[in-house]
This record gives sequence, structure tokens and C-alpha cells, in this order.
Amino acid sequence: MTIVPKRLGVKFNLKRQPALQPDDILPIFQRWIQDHSVGGMLIDVIDYKHVPEGPGIVLIADEADFAYDLADGQIGLHYVRKRDLPDDLESALRLCFSRALEAARALEAEAPDDLLFDYGCAKISFLDRMRYRNTPETFENVRAEMTEILSDIFSASVTLARAYDDPRSLFALHCRVGGGDFNIQS
Repeated sequence: MTIVPKRLGVKFNLKRQPALQPDDILPIFQRWIQDHSVGGMLIDVIDYKHVPEGPGIVLIADEADFAYDLADGQIGLHYVRKRDLPDDLESALRLCFSRALEAARALEAEAPDDLLFDYGCAKISFLDRMRYRNTPETFENVRAEMTEILSDIFSASVTLARAYDDPRSLFALHCRVGGGDFNIQS
């Protein structure tokens, strides 16, 4: 069984470039705090869009962060669980997928014809460089278990690939549904 990282992230990218600008997300996230639109104790919104290909607009919560993320040239919703993760990887992934899905759907509801997420593809980030170095060996050590867990989460076959080849980069995986219908099971 694979060790749960200190922090775990799930990102769903948008299918296409939206008309909505990152500046338009800031008041949406601020309203989410007031209306308790997503789970967790929501605290503050921070504007990082000045950082090239950075986190964009971040909604800080007690146990996690939600970002309208601009990294890697891909706009998306990135959920990062930073504490209170379950002790097993499958439960931790299910929790992160559930919360990322909840937030992405809430964001889509804000601009239903503009913000459309690709739920058949996700980036899973292992934010724990001590336990998860970005190497081919780390990928091989987690590949079978991650494929099994993610295939169950998506209720479909998935393919996995390392997100970054550079060993100085964070260990992250791209997960894509193999084709056909899928249904995310959290």
C-alpha cells in the first residue's frame, strides 16, 4: 500500500479558453466564502495571477485550497488538500476527487456556457517531495495501485503518465479515461 503524501491535489482543466478572465473569478470565490458554496471553512481569496503560469486566484480554506489555476498553460480548478487526509491512499484520492468535482461544478454553474471542465482527464499532484521524488522509479512504484484506484474512481479504464520529466519538478500524474463513458465515484 502506498503512503499518503503530506498534501494531495487534483486538477480538472477547462476544455477550452473561456471568455471569463481570472479577475472575474475573484468575486466569485469571495461570494463562495459568504454563501458557504463549497465544503470546508473558507477563509480568504488571494490573487496570484501576476505569477506566470502560477496558481492564479486561490480560495484559502482551513483544510484545503481551491485555485483557478493557470499552471502549465492549462486553466483549471485545482483542489489541494493540505491537512486531515485519510490514512489510506484510496480514501484520500476519493476525498480530493469529490471536493475538486464539487468545486468545478460550482464554478461551471457561475458561467454555464463558458466554463466547461474536462472531467475525463485529471492531474494528481503528490505534494510531498521527501516521499515522492519525481523519478521514473517513483512512477513505477505507484503505477499499478494508482491505476486500480483511479479506474475505480472513474468507473472506467484509465491511462497514467508522469506530468513532468524534470526531477526538480513536483511528482504529479496525468490521468485520462481510456474512452467511452465514465462516472466519477467519490
